[in-house]
Amino acid sequence: MAEDIDFGSLVVPGTFIRVRAEGLISAGGISTGNIGIVGTAAKGYGTTEILTDFRSAVNAFGPYDSFETKKHNLVRALELLFANGARTIYARALAPTDAEGVEDTETFTAQNINAQFAELVKDDVNILVLPESGAADASTILRALVENNETHGKDMMAIVGTDQSTVANITGQVTVNDRLVFCAPGLIVKEPRTNQAGKVDMVEVSLPGTYTAAAVAGLLSSLSVATSPTNKGLPGVTKLGQTFNYGELTALINGGVLVLENRGGVRIVRGVTTEQKDGLPFRQISTRRIVDFAKAGVRKVGNTFLGRLNNVRVRKALQGAIQGFLDTMVQGEALTGYDLEVTATRADEIANRAIVNLRLRPTFSIDFVAVTLTLE
Repeated sequence: MAEDIDFGSLVVPGTFIRVRAEGLISAGGISTGNIGIVGTAAKGYGTTEILTDFRSAVNAFGPYDSFETKKHNLVRALELLFANGARTIYARALAPTDAEGVEDTETFTAQNINAQFAELVKDDVNILVLPESGAADASTILRALVENNETHGKDMMAIVGTDQSTVANITGQVTVNDRLVFCAPGLIVKEPRTNQAGKVDMVEVSLPGTYTAAAVAGLLSSLSVATSPTNKGLPGVTKLGQTFNYGELTALINGGVLVLENRGGVRIVRGVTTEQKDGLPFRQISTRRIVDFAKAGVRKVGNTFLGRLNNVRVRKALQGAIQGFLDTMVQGEALTGYDLEVTATRADEIANRAIVNLRLRPTFSIDFVAVTLTLE
């Protein structure tokens, strides 16, 4: 670089300027609500479509067919995503043929789904959904995806849903994982059907909780990382497949299920991950998202400093860049505070590493209001 000068090599008189710009490094923008989805469609195979509205989804993949047919349901899920707040969706349709080009009547296999998600996660996605798959398969596929990618420095969450109706069966499907959200119950939606007279009627269709996951993912993508989905309404959902009583709600939430209820509109009872089942640290969705956002920002800043000098000046700039990012999280009320230290001993310098010690204090939401009423 022209502005990186070795002063020991100067021969000809003149003014030579070396610019040290590390103090200007910042984290920049970080996405938090981009959704990745795989499903069956009438067209649009083999490429990742970046969608920002439902019309573009129909143009890319064609309209969905009757739910009973179970052939072209990707666009149905996209409709739920956009109706509930999704802004940017990365979608891939399963190809109608196998590797040899022969028509494949069973394209919706774990192998094919994993191949499509392997392409999706190369993009900037944060939330994964697989509404067409059953609860067990979706949990297995998506849990493996989020865990494997976390190991490689990409943090995502997966939203799945039940395909059962009894409390015992629903909670029995829950797999405890800090990146997994499990939704219930199913939804009632309307889809166009052509009657015998040739007229189009809007007919009610019951969708399993696997599609509830799409609605919840759409809402979650529209919220800041600090905002809990607890008590938030889903604007694109008007009717639920079933209603739970208080005892059932308690059992479901204790079992790690994110439950919807119709109370002044359809809304989320409590925004929990499946870690709620065992009372683990990331049982609140917003806590998981806050920490992931902090990790993404610190990682982005840290990567910018790779290859730079490991001395006091540069480490101070590294600390300043991380501090600037964390300050925005405090201002955005995702954190109530933090403690930060960037150091390196001589042994660390020889080993080419800078040590960042960071203590975060995430903001938590109000799930309960405890009132003591004193009468006089």
